[in-house]
Amino acid sequence: MAWKSFPLAAGILSAAALPFYAGSTGAAALPSGPCLVAAHHAGFLDGPLLAMAYARAMLRPLHMIAYREPFGNWLMGWILRSGGAIPFQRGNRDSQERMLVAALGWLAAGEAVGIFPEAHINRTHRLNSPRPGLALLALESGVPVIPAAITGSEETLPLGASWPRPGRRIRVVFGQPIPLMPKETRYRLLPADERRIVIVNLGFRIMTVIARLAGKEPPEE
Repeated sequence: MAWKSFPLAAGILSAAALPFYAGSTGAAALPSGPCLVAAHHAGFLDGPLLAMAYARAMLRPLHMIAYREPFGNWLMGWILRSGGAIPFQRGNRDSQERMLVAALGWLAAGEAVGIFPEAHINRTHRLNSPRPGLALLALESGVPVIPAAITGSEETLPLGASWPRPGRRIRVVFGQPIPLMPKETRYRLLPADERRIVIVNLGFRIMTVIARLAGKEPPEE
């Protein structure tokens, strides 16, 4: 475990979230070594339930990349820090660079990092274009990317609701690892203009797989 308080924090999170959790599928595909877990983002409960589903399957934390704001809440901040979550500040380039360095550090240590490539909640039927962070982390680290879908979060906690709806539950679906293609494995050897193309193409390739798992349309390239 990454942090001594992780088991306690995971237990508290599980107790609070289990009434709204329908379980996960595909966990057998999760590697025991370092990996990136990438999911679409449709609701406020996505982060906690994705982290909980991963922790219950692998008995270790999923280091979620998250906006800094929730860390200001004493309870949520403690839970996030106990799971080794990685904060960053919106619109702050230095903060985003520190986030990437921290995520690469966790991956180099053999840990798992969770990320929402769309960055913001998207409740439409078509996924948004991915931010470059996911592809950049995958290319720099060389670790496998695990696509994930979170179904039911829109109905369980709709926009404007202050509490999850009774009887509605969320399921997490883990997909098969997405391997890097030959050119992507040579990313560091490529000139800068080709690197940018590789980052964009890999991001959209991953989002297409996530969209298929979630039953949604992939982003328009």
